[in-house]
Amino acid sequence: MTNPVTMTMTVGDTGDSSPTSGETSDTTPTTGGDPTEDPTGEPMDEPHALGTILLGESHPAVAGNTTPFVSASFIPDVDGGGGGGAACTESVAGCQIALIPDCNDSCEFDQFCGFDAGCQPTCQAVCDAQCAQGEVCYFPAPNTPGCKKLETFDAGALTFIGTPLPITLFPPYSFMSEANASPFAPGGVAKIQATGASGAGYEKFEKEFTGTDFMQTSPKLSTIGFAEVFGAGPLPVKWTPGKGQVTITATVQSADFKFGTITCKADDASGGFDVPREALKAAIDGGDISNLTVSVQRQRTDLFKDLTTKGELTGVTVQPIGFLQIITSSTEFHAFQGCSQGEAVCNNECVDVQFDTANCGGCGKTCVAGDDCDSGTCTGQGACIACDTAAMTGACKAENAACDADPECGKFEDCYDKCQTQACVDDTCIPLLLDQSDFDLFNAQFECTCGSCFDECAQFC
Repeated sequence: MTNPVTMTMTVGDTGDSSPTSGETSDTTPTTGGDPTEDPTGEPMDEPHALGTILLGESHPAVAGNTTPFVSASFIPDVDGGGGGGAACTESVAGCQIALIPDCNDSCEFDQFCGFDAGCQPTCQAVCDAQCAQGEVCYFPAPNTPGCKKLETFDAGALTFIGTPLPITLFPPYSFMSEANASPFAPGGVAKIQATGASGAGYEKFEKEFTGTDFMQTSPKLSTIGFAEVFGAGPLPVKWTPGKGQVTITATVQSADFKFGTITCKADDASGGFDVPREALKAAIDGGDISNLTVSVQRQRTDLFKDLTTKGELTGVTVQPIGFLQIITSSTEFHAFQGCSQGEAVCNNECVDVQFDTANCGGCGKTCVAGDDCDSGTCTGQGACIACDTAAMTGACKAENAACDADPECGKFEDCYDKCQTQACVDDTCIPLLLDQSDFDLFNAQFECTCGSCFDECAQFC
């Protein structure tokens, strides 16, 4: 890999990115980004609470329904970690690959594997205190679980005014809709009213926001050719230019069912982005891509820094100043079907590398004339001789040296290699062996070669 690889940690998404009714995890947009930064990229150093309201729609590149989704979440103290956990990523060719912690099965029964502040996998304690109804487990001190009253931090009822869909949400802000419509109008102005939290949370507010332009790929994702999707070069993605924040997400599956996801930030005004092939393959540890789902998302964020909060929470600081980001999101997606199991993309087409003599076991691995390809391995005289030659200086070096050191075994081996029939071996070569020990030396060499080259020499051993 020629591109530098770095690891970074970001605070987890503040919006609820889980699929809503009618969605799948492949097409669900996430808010992304770091909630400690505003949409312009400037750090928001002032201690604050953070509210995130997301209105989005996702639609397929081919004919299909639009799926609306709405979520809301409120964090009492961004700097104090009052929100979600941390996510570690690997940067490959300018795109981000989400990492999964692996502690090599070293965690105890009361621990789970997670990342520490330096993105190193580490075993962390499970909060396992036996709490009463209406209580929740937490850590009042490191590795010391305790119980506290179940508390919420919200902004009361949320009512959207001027949106295409009538929307009113109550904590915990669940949204379900079967409407084939977007919850916002592109470029349209709407309002959100919050009644204010009854306990801890945001005070009453009313804010106006503007919907982002709908994402439209051009040419459509569905028209990208097979060779461009599964070939060796970058994956070209293009769209009608706009003024939002564009994120391209690709979920990759390998032939052995390994999955990985990459995200790439793009310049909306450019109208296009070439997704690096090395990033796509790195998501599945360099394997061949068998299936690929691509989504292109445009976001607009309206940020407000003048809200206030109230109330207290056990063990968590509630910052008096509240920030609010209202995000509108439009996503277009498409799934690409690659080669079947046992096939690989060679010269931009699916090839059965299990039985193709020109691509046996992989692209460009050609069997010599007269040999066959069986289960990804060349078999026949040519393959057997090549494997035998390699074994004589590798796995069977000791047996070969022992036969060469014995004059009669060496003579028999030379004779055997020249014979084309069993009758030749019986009549010409066998008489050269003076005793059983000479024959045993040759047999040891022969058996070692057949063991090391069983597939290549199956018809000769």
